[in-house]
Amino acid sequence: MKRFLLKSLLYSIPIIAPIVLFTIFINPHLHGDIGPLGYITFADEYAVTKTVNNKVRNCGYNCAMFNAGDILTIGDSFSQTNERDISYNYFLAEYWNNRVFNLSQDRWANPFDRFIYMSKTNNIPKIVVVESVERYLIERLNNLQLNLTPAEMIQRKLIDTITIKESSKKRKSILEKTQEWTKRNLRLKGYENPILHVKLSKPLFSCHDKEYDLYFLRDDIKNLNLSEQLLDSAIVKLDSLFQYAASINIDLYILVAADKYDVYQDFIINNNYQNQCILDNIRKKYNHPHLIISKDTLYHMVKDGVKDVYWSNNTHWSPMGAEAVA
Repeated sequence: MKRFLLKSLLYSIPIIAPIVLFTIFINPHLHGDIGPLGYITFADEYAVTKTVNNKVRNCGYNCAMFNAGDILTIGDSFSQTNERDISYNYFLAEYWNNRVFNLSQDRWANPFDRFIYMSKTNNIPKIVVVESVERYLIERLNNLQLNLTPAEMIQRKLIDTITIKESSKKRKSILEKTQEWTKRNLRLKGYENPILHVKLSKPLFSCHDKEYDLYFLRDDIKNLNLSEQLLDSAIVKLDSLFQYAASINIDLYILVAADKYDVYQDFIINNNYQNQCILDNIRKKYNHPHLIISKDTLYHMVKDGVKDVYWSNNTHWSPMGAEAVA
């Protein structure tokens, strides 16, 4: 019996040891969105933001009645502001006398679709900011269909919702996380890390032991070889969007939230990845005073050595970067 118990204990060590290691030393320090995605630990004291008095009025379909001069912001995760996650619209509300409303994502895959739908079904403010992250900009513009009815747009939104639900996974248990963490460390096929890591030529973050480390989404470099046809088509859609807004007397601003990789790529040591130049190519082909490319501001901050323009442990800009964009 003792021999059996001893053998059982010995055989269980390879299973129990990784779980204990992950639970004690890894899981508590997976901060930001990069930590849980890539199983990368960060200092607990880094990027701790205090609660702020958020003046942005977050709303869904049933927004309150708008006043003249109100601002409506529509976007993806870069536009979501609450008491701890601060984005550009927080500073619009803080520094302007205008009220700022932000539409929650509410499972809409395309913020441009959301703007068109709201413009056809609601009496929205005359000033609207639509934001899209750079890595999905071309796809979102090319998928835009201005002639759809609100009912057709809702149907398309529901299809996107089903796709999102089917692709999303339930919250993982410690055992599942440990297995995935182990397989990634062993570099097993099919367990490619969604987060990439490179070294920088100068300290651009204040996170302890990670001042020279850049962590970014693999998706940032996924669609770098865009054809001229796709780019030109997106620019046509972009121009048609501005024309549509003007036809209904809406002052439309389109904000492109630059990918983290794009902002920092010039400061990577021995960069083996292709340069991101989507925004540069758009700028060469198209110019509009209300097209706001955030890279223009954020890149120069990073070039000047400003730390934490984006969070080290996050794919999003910090409040400092958000304020500069606003």
